[in-house]
Amino acid sequence: MVKRKDNTQRIRVGIAIAAGVIAVAIAAFGLLYGGGTASYRTLDVADGTGPVRIVEYFSYACPHCRSLERVMEGWPESLPEGVVFERAHVAYSPSLRLLARAYLALRRHDALAQNHERIFRAIHDRNREFRSVEALADFVQGRGVEREAILATMRSPRIARQMEATEKRFAELGLLAVPALVVDDKYVINMDSGRRQALDAAASLAAKLLAERGAATETGTAEQP
Repeated sequence: MVKRKDNTQRIRVGIAIAAGVIAVAIAAFGLLYGGGTASYRTLDVADGTGPVRIVEYFSYACPHCRSLERVMEGWPESLPEGVVFERAHVAYSPSLRLLARAYLALRRHDALAQNHERIFRAIHDRNREFRSVEALADFVQGRGVEREAILATMRSPRIARQMEATEKRFAELGLLAVPALVVDDKYVINMDSGRRQALDAAASLAAKLLAERGAATETGTAEQP
């Protein structure tokens, strides 16, 4: 998992080396795709209402987020009605703030489908480094959004406020690394048990909360005079 650093390139190189060692150990014990169950941390918050939200805190610069993305293919669509999956790009360093701006701007322009995987591939498969909003705007030009439009959005105060809100919530949840899966701001999934196990645990907890809310709603309705 990726820890907070100010130098994204150094993060990627260092973690890639560590990841190789860890992956060998994990594979040897059959944990990565094996039959273990992911654990989770329960936060002391009141139960919510309405749809159940699963949030993945991630970064385009994180190799583990790229790996989770591959395993996650089709998973959000498999979640039951009433469970909403969202992503939140962390922004705790200058280089990550730039990528977070791009993610939020692409989402605002409804252009993630055309660019989300492309950005992951550019960074991790082609060692591309984006050093400015102009470079990112050039990269996504004509793929669901025009250069000037996304430049204006990336530079907007609204995007800055959204990044600040994400970072505040990231800290409030006690998160220190990405990727991180959080179910309804109540359960923080242990990602060390394996990617598939983490996704299964998140889906199971979300279904549990959804069922509890449904039962509470039915009880409340039944008690009406």
